[in-house]
Amino acid sequence: MSNYILFISESKLKSSTAVNLNVDVDLLLPFVREAQKLYVETALGTKLTQKLKDLITAGTIGNVGNENYKTLLDEYVGDMLPGYSLYHALPYLRHKIENGNIYNKTSETGNALSTEEAQSFREEILNTCSYYRERLIDYIRNNLSFFPEYSTNSGADVSPSIENYYSNMNLERPRQGTELTLRNFLTAGE
Repeated sequence: MSNYILFISESKLKSSTAVNLNVDVDLLLPFVREAQKLYVETALGTKLTQKLKDLITAGTIGNVGNENYKTLLDEYVGDMLPGYSLYHALPYLRHKIENGNIYNKTSETGNALSTEEAQSFREEILNTCSYYRERLIDYIRNNLSFFPEYSTNSGADVSPSIENYYSNMNLERPRQGTELTLRNFLTAGE
C-alpha cells in the first residue's frame, strides 16, 4: 500500500463514516484503494486521476494555480471516497482470513447484524455514495476548462464515465412464449 497514493487520509475515512476510531487502518486501506480505482478513476479518467496523484506526491496540491484540483480533491473526491471505502470494507470487517481459514469475529459487547440488516446498511451507504459521485461528475462537467486532463485519455486509459446510478432491468422471456425485446420497452409509451 505504501507505493499507492490514496486521496483520503485515515482520519478523513474515520471522521466521515461510521467506522469506529479503534478499527485498525490496515484493515481499511485496501478498500480505500479499491474504491478509488472503481469509483474515482472511472469518474475522473486515468489522466485526471494521475494529475491528482502527481500533485499529492509533489506536495503541490495546495499551491497557487492548483486551487481547482484541491477543490476537486477535498470537496468532491473527499466526500465520496470514504463512503465507497466503507461500502467495500463492511463485508470483510467481521471476518478474519488466516492460513487458509476464515474466522468469524464475535463481540463481547454487541450483537452482530443479520445478513439482511447488513445488506440494508450497505444499501444506505451506497445511496449516499451515489449522491456524492453524482455531485463530482456534475462539478467536473460544469468546469471542464479547469481540468484539461479529463478529456485526454486514450488507449488503455480509463475514460471518465458520466453514468452514476445503476438499475436492473429484467429481459427474460415471458412465460406466454412471446419474445420480449428491448424494442418492446422503448415503444411501450407510443
